[in-house]
Amino acid sequence: MTVIPAVKLTEAGFDAAELRARLDKVRAGLERLRVDVLMVTDPDNIYYLTGARELGSYVLQAIIVGRSSPLVFAGRHVDALAFTAHTGLEAAFVYRDHEVPEEVLASALMSQGAGGARVGYEGGATGLTPRSLSDIQSRVPADEWIDATDLIWRLRARKSHQELSHIREAARINKLALDRAIGATRPGVSDSHVAAELFAGMLENGSHPMAYFSVSSGINTAFSHSTYSNRGLNAEDIILFEFSAARFRYHAPLMRTVVLGEPSRLVRQLHSAAEAGLAAALAAIRPGVTAGAVDMAANAALDERGAGAAHFARSGYSVGLTTGLYWPEGHIVSLRQGDPTVLEENMVFHLLTVLYEPGRVGAGLSETVRVTTSSVEVLTEYPRELLVA
Repeated sequence: MTVIPAVKLTEAGFDAAELRARLDKVRAGLERLRVDVLMVTDPDNIYYLTGARELGSYVLQAIIVGRSSPLVFAGRHVDALAFTAHTGLEAAFVYRDHEVPEEVLASALMSQGAGGARVGYEGGATGLTPRSLSDIQSRVPADEWIDATDLIWRLRARKSHQELSHIREAARINKLALDRAIGATRPGVSDSHVAAELFAGMLENGSHPMAYFSVSSGINTAFSHSTYSNRGLNAEDIILFEFSAARFRYHAPLMRTVVLGEPSRLVRQLHSAAEAGLAAALAAIRPGVTAGAVDMAANAALDERGAGAAHFARSGYSVGLTTGLYWPEGHIVSLRQGDPTVLEENMVFHLLTVLYEPGRVGAGLSETVRVTTSSVEVLTEYPRELLVA
């Protein structure tokens, strides 16, 4: 174990009471699962529990959570510097780049009593590979290994007041950034120039580092997740924006469709149907309904307008925190066909309807929304109609 003197940073996303409440809920979950020690390796979950930013999510690292002992960090030595700066916790198990990470994580687990105990791990979409898990297990004589992947994910599904505050602030920045980007959208400029204006609009209005965003134009709108490519804009082009600013790693994604000049009949049809699908999903959201029921409502509205075949994806997904390249928390909750997850107050979703005519064009829109005590609150703010630059 290494002691790294903490250099306190002034900017914190969450106060001590918020982080303590999260840890208390995790420990209550350990009691229910009869788990003695939990190895948290999902980078988003590490941030959720500690508020430690600027950690290398691309390498193996962990937070070790015991029933009552202080949290222990295990990871790269250079990342431990940031961890202690953000958390004030000075004790860490560290490895340098020529050393074996799994050996260090195993030592951290043993320090918290993992030998002969029931040890939880996160086996889902995390930073822990099957090979690394097997290596750690070979070094720790635990009584039993328990897959606790869902434990923190379930807690993250419902946002706190402080989390919602960050999401609202990201949504506020989105509006300013999109105003700026649309103002720069005109024939003759490149889609990369428009993307640069969007990016600058987010940063200059207070966004922290954000996830991947999409600014696609012309035929590129017909392909999901396409983005800027220094393509020159033409007089009749369509531009599809999907982006989000971020505050303390929390996002509020927004999608809007913009046209240069007179939109074609096909674009009008697609966008009108997408508006109807989004409206139907919004009307369906309330506590107690299932994720699948919301998706069913959206698709029924699309089918009524003959646009069901143009809809290739789920109707939305949980959103909020990401420390990586993409903002979806779809592994937590997805608004998709047959999903039995029951919606609860303060769940937050990116609700989107985007329709594609393959090889020709795509159009759609989205909102980030919060489930309230009785219905839904739209957190993003921008006109939903087809926008003309």
